[in-house]
Amino acid sequence: MKIASKHFGLLITSLILVSGCSASSDSENQLADGTSSTSAPIPPEPTSLQDLVENSDAAAYWAWKKSSQKILNSVSIIKTAIIEIGPNTTPDYLNPQIAIDLASKLYSDHKQNQELTYIYYQHEDTAWAQRKLNDFLGKYIQDWQKEQAQSSCRAKDDCFGAVAITHPKKPAGIVLVSASDAGKEDVNHTSGTLEAHEYTHIIQDESQGRFLGQVPRWQAEGEAMFAQAASIYHLDFLSYTVERERIIKELIKNPEISQSWLIEFINPDPGLTRWEVWDKYPGWRVYDIGMLVTEILASLKGPESTMRLSLEVGNGLSYQKAFEKIYGIPWETAVPLLAQIIYNQINS
Repeated sequence: MKIASKHFGLLITSLILVSGCSASSDSENQLADGTSSTSAPIPPEPTSLQDLVENSDAAAYWAWKKSSQKILNSVSIIKTAIIEIGPNTTPDYLNPQIAIDLASKLYSDHKQNQELTYIYYQHEDTAWAQRKLNDFLGKYIQDWQKEQAQSSCRAKDDCFGAVAITHPKKPAGIVLVSASDAGKEDVNHTSGTLEAHEYTHIIQDESQGRFLGQVPRWQAEGEAMFAQAASIYHLDFLSYTVERERIIKELIKNPEISQSWLIEFINPDPGLTRWEVWDKYPGWRVYDIGMLVTEILASLKGPESTMRLSLEVGNGLSYQKAFEKIYGIPWETAVPLLAQIIYNQINS
């Protein structure tokens, strides 16, 4: 029986502005209409992982560029979401459908047939939000879901979580989004990135179907992190780089992260689908390193290619076989290249 899944949206507070990528010709910090906001050079478009080993900074620009083009040339295919707000709640972000539609466009090649509901609640409305979740899941509710609203909003000053859950028996998804005074001053709660992140999980779950969760943990969270940046900031590369550095700031010149460490993290010995193997790492690693892996892959084949990994897994392929089918390189060969590219990026 297909189980409902859980994905949590976390909070990061600081912003770091970084320079654009290095490389060759033309102007780099482009706006989506092709005009330039700076005169920095655009790196050559990568066509292989080896290209990115040699010019690792190209991944950020080309992943953003291909995502921007995808959004601008697509239409949203998600049904209009139902938005419910707790009786004592003012949401941190007031236009969730905008963020949902941008993420929908990013992955418009993929099935999006869910009846979607977003539940907004502050700490005073925790019990109300839990009742909404209970009603949504009915007899299929699992033990971890019975206190989910409280887990995402433990106190008035500790209320920053979000969770996306798909129904095990029908095409429907629900997203619980907490709100607070602090959240209203946090960019992850006020920009739409949180809403886009959680909707990406809904698309992943629908694509994986009865093989739900048979992708690496960093794939699930990293793809959602990439999607939130690439969708909300699709109009300007510099804005994307600000969000990107907000996500990966703990990785920059981190002495604990070597190429061998990255290889073990990306491809752990116990296997890619046993999510507990990543419990030994700091919790944010599945988000930031996963985001960089996703960005690398999107720079080569576009954002739809990473969601296709979930689709192929949903069709019965192993993650490794799906990866080789999409990217034309065996997984075991790709892992050390991915590690080297990331190591170059965070130490440049």
